[in-house]
Amino acid sequence: MYLGGDLFLPSWNGTPIRTQLFPFSLNLTHNIRRIGNMEGPLRPFTDPAGKASDRAFPLDDKDIDCVSDESLVDLLKSAPILHDLGQTTVVRLSKDLVLKGGGDVLPCEVKVLQLVASKSNIRAPRVHRSLHFMDDTKYFGTMGYIVMYYIDGEPLDGCWRDLGDEQKIDVARQTAQMIIEMQSIKLLEPGPIGGGPCRGRFFTHYSAGPFEDVAEFEGWFNHKLDICKTYKHASSDLPPFKFTEFVLTHQDISPRNLILDRNGLVWLVDWADAGSYPPPFEMAALCSQSQFIDFNDMVLSLLPRYPLEEQQLHSIGYALSTAALA
Repeated sequence: MYLGGDLFLPSWNGTPIRTQLFPFSLNLTHNIRRIGNMEGPLRPFTDPAGKASDRAFPLDDKDIDCVSDESLVDLLKSAPILHDLGQTTVVRLSKDLVLKGGGDVLPCEVKVLQLVASKSNIRAPRVHRSLHFMDDTKYFGTMGYIVMYYIDGEPLDGCWRDLGDEQKIDVARQTAQMIIEMQSIKLLEPGPIGGGPCRGRFFTHYSAGPFEDVAEFEGWFNHKLDICKTYKHASSDLPPFKFTEFVLTHQDISPRNLILDRNGLVWLVDWADAGSYPPPFEMAALCSQSQFIDFNDMVLSLLPRYPLEEQQLHSIGYALSTAALA
């Protein structure tokens, strides 16, 4: 059962934006499990049983293709939790599989992971199966479920400070190489793979779009820049945005989304914000991360930089936060 409602707010082009009031489930067991064990306001809950190597998991030795959709939906609420924060939960199904589900799990994440698997050598989760259902209680109007192969390793945000200097350099090099490979994949139109709203650091908390074409995408950013200039949050002599190239972009590369496996290989996870965006977006997003500054600097030192475009993106912060709905 869902408690809350929808609030429709005006956007820059007149299309209403829907946001939820009280997006809180009355599934009390789930909420106590999720909120009562939080390690701070933005720390995901993780059940140690989810990573245990000596225990059985719900679908061990079972053919996932024979498991019903209804059973998968139920397992999101009962299987050992690997990650639980906001509207996204990841649980352990078996020794080899995980299930990611929630209102923020959209079809575009499946599409981009399939693109990564077919067009690159980037180490990322491989999709085994996916489900999506209409759900008007969710912000994006859908509830998504993705079955993926389990990546056995340690989240980089938990082990980075314990690594030696040489291993840190190697991790940064692997990360930079993944970004370079992503940016070699040229795409035609802006936005998530397969369509949908644009999400991420440069699209406000509410998301933005979908955009019909490059001109509309560019216009949205120039509107944000104009707002910041008007209210003295950006230099008046900054030129307008002009986007001429779009590449595969993750938009949220951070140690919290990197896994270091037992062979020292780095895996990139959580592709929810990924899509087709101008090359500077990746560097600007990485540069604006407030944690693990040494990691960010090491990776950025190995990448091409776009000083003007990065400055433009950083200059619209006011219009993406305080004036997000303008």
